[in-house]
Amino acid sequence: MLASQKYIIVKDRVEIYKDFALNLLYYIYDYYLDRETLNNDQDIWNHFKWCYKKVCEEFREENLDFTQNKELKQYFFKYYYHQFYTANQNQDTSLIYFEKFWRNVFDIDKQKNKNILNLLIELYDIYDKSVSLEKNILEIV
Repeated sequence: MLASQKYIIVKDRVEIYKDFALNLLYYIYDYYLDRETLNNDQDIWNHFKWCYKKVCEEFREENLDFTQNKELKQYFFKYYYHQFYTANQNQDTSLIYFEKFWRNVFDIDKQKNKNILNLLIELYDIYDKSVSLEKNILEIV
């Protein structure tokens, strides 16, 4: 990535994407039983899929449809599979940790390191496959 590249980011969409990520997190936590119950990949997938579907249903009520965005679903599944469902016991998997992480990623008013900025841009592009592009823009340089 060149330092002079500009990325057009719609601030209102970033808020929507943050809300989606946080709502998914809350469903995963609220309906997670324990490692003994979700002890294989199929059970983990079923739990995640149910949580993702519930969040998508809520957003469809607001006329935002993320259900067809397979890349978004796969992104979050891979993330939570490694960072939560199968994380080692020394890894922080607390709700507070993940809330702080996602809020930091989507906080565009705060200066970010290169890795977090790249993550925001990557996620924004994935989310944007579900959303129309007609809003005011905010540039991040």
